[in-house]
Amino acid sequence: MTEGATGPSHRPSRRTVVKTLTAGAAAAAATAVTGGPARAAGSPPLDVRTLSPFDLSFSGAATSVPYAVVPPRFRTLEEEFTRNSLHRYEQLHPDGSPARLNAGRGTLKSTGAKPYFTLLRSATAQRAPYSAVVVDVRAMAGDTKTHDTVLVGLARDADRYLMGWYNNATGTVGVDVSVEGEVTTLGSTPAKLAAPFRLALSVTGPGAAVLADEGNGWRHLTDAVVSDHLDLRGIGGSAGNAEFDVATDVPKNGTLGQLFTAKAPFVSVGGMFPTHQTRGTEVTLSLHRDGPGGELITRSRLTDIPDNNWQYLTVEQPLPAGTYYLEQSEAVGPVAWWTSSTDRIDWGTAYQDGGPVTGDRTIRLLSAPDEPASDLLAAYRNAFGVRADAGTIVVDRVEAGYWGQAGIRDPNIVTWPDGRPYIEDGALYLTLSNHGLAGGIPAAHLGVFRLPLRANGRLEETGKIFLNRSGQVHGDHAGHVVYDPELKGFRVFAVTFGDYDLYNRAVTEYATTSRDVLHGVSLLAPREVARGIDPFPLHHEGAWWLALSDSGTTTTYRFADDAFAEPERVGANDNGGVYYEGTKLSRIGREWYVLTSSSTDYRVYDLRAELLGTLRAPHPDGWIPHAMVLPLALPGDRTRYLQLSMDGDGDPVSGAFGHFRVNLSDQTVRGREFPGR
Repeated sequence: MTEGATGPSHRPSRRTVVKTLTAGAAAAAATAVTGGPARAAGSPPLDVRTLSPFDLSFSGAATSVPYAVVPPRFRTLEEEFTRNSLHRYEQLHPDGSPARLNAGRGTLKSTGAKPYFTLLRSATAQRAPYSAVVVDVRAMAGDTKTHDTVLVGLARDADRYLMGWYNNATGTVGVDVSVEGEVTTLGSTPAKLAAPFRLALSVTGPGAAVLADEGNGWRHLTDAVVSDHLDLRGIGGSAGNAEFDVATDVPKNGTLGQLFTAKAPFVSVGGMFPTHQTRGTEVTLSLHRDGPGGELITRSRLTDIPDNNWQYLTVEQPLPAGTYYLEQSEAVGPVAWWTSSTDRIDWGTAYQDGGPVTGDRTIRLLSAPDEPASDLLAAYRNAFGVRADAGTIVVDRVEAGYWGQAGIRDPNIVTWPDGRPYIEDGALYLTLSNHGLAGGIPAAHLGVFRLPLRANGRLEETGKIFLNRSGQVHGDHAGHVVYDPELKGFRVFAVTFGDYDLYNRAVTEYATTSRDVLHGVSLLAPREVARGIDPFPLHHEGAWWLALSDSGTTTTYRFADDAFAEPERVGANDNGGVYYEGTKLSRIGREWYVLTSSSTDYRVYDLRAELLGTLRAPHPDGWIPHAMVLPLALPGDRTRYLQLSMDGDGDPVSGAFGHFRVNLSDQTVRGREFPGR
């Protein structure tokens, strides 16, 4: 399923300008990381038939910070106010006091002699919980004491909405969530904006953020986690303790537990369990009524527990409010329970060997969702509003659509099955994880971009990919896209990061589709393939290979079928306990190599994950960039190599996180990596 919207060019913000890629530009300040054996001086010219990764070095060519609140291709609403505009909106009055509205000639005037509060709900919405709504404010009412407020966000009705707001009377911004008429204010902070300005609310998975632009670029003003009140991913409510300061080991032949009182029905309960990156750990998890020794409700034997994951017990029918006891027992290997050494919740307490102890274990209860994400997303429409003691507020434009990005992570090229870069009309297609301003790891989502391989080529987002898992819609990311002509469609890989706030679980998932995922908005139904992140697939020697990082271990798999259903682990390198991720497969010369990175260097392995050396390329200190190396064919049967990378440098004003970096090989090589292609 795809959808998309186009419109006139977006008004540029100075913070959104992208430096362009120029083939001759090399940053003099770029420093090369020491690599494998260097080529001796006076050696013959490099040739792809004998080339190795250690013959290459890279220098910085260009950097950019992709930043867009609503990218032009992904608008679902553009309103510039004609006389007929108001017919397209449902007017909502949360406190029963309507404003007098007058639309036309590009403005909407909201007026009242007494206090008023009106929300205008459009007919437009997004099919994923990654939205942004922007209102251009021309004038505030002024001379008020309580409310001189503009609101922007999503609304279902007068009692159910999510709004970012600016109150000129009090000089504050914040986020309001209204559930059945009960309003909760989150993330309120002082701010003073001078009209004209633009006000925006971004909704990214579990979080929401307020931004403003007074003509000098977007400023990130405040944000909040809203999922405890409204979760448009289609996840039910949650309650619990996620605070901890000690990992308490399960005693030999003993137990750890947490007594808790559920205040509402729930379907799942669990805790966060560290295993110190050890494979093969096991533990029994049990749920009892009332306390230790109480009626056993359900029990499960957990095996090969991923490190620092939330592990849950789930029942088919919701359990009623009441007192329960969750217990670990029969541990094999170094398995523990993350615990707060002091009391964190007033509705439970920690236990050890059947008796109470000071503190609380990490614990979370999940309730069943009231409705699937598709229904929620269709109901919560793009909206904006005004509220004032009296006077006139003037707005002159509204736009809404899918959230863009505030910086990026995880660069990865789109490929053909044999690993060739997918290039169309002289432009490289790639995926990036679009950074969100609020909600942590689940706030990102998978974007598809087009990068023209010419001087002054600008990075442009052309597609967005979201994943529907069991009726929930997620922004799973750190993925890879393969165009497969035999399928007449695409193979899409992503990582289950869209609900990482609840599970700390990172599994590679896979879907196929005949839709064009490179353009528009796609919503796919995946299935799990293997534990780990940063997947890179390749069809090689008659089989599919998959490289990924599993808790920092560089791992390669081979599959006996085209459905990625029968994994055979070929190699695994724990990197001496140092964390490496960003796994990529690159053909350099006539061989395929696995590339990864840590916070200090890039490593090069063979397909069995045997370490060969390090890549000489710019490495931003303290960050874990990715080392995506790809050939760039030049005239005259010659090749130069690009390295696509990133960093984690942030901008505290705009909230941008992560530069997209393009590095260029210092060497030009005879021949082509993919002759005749």
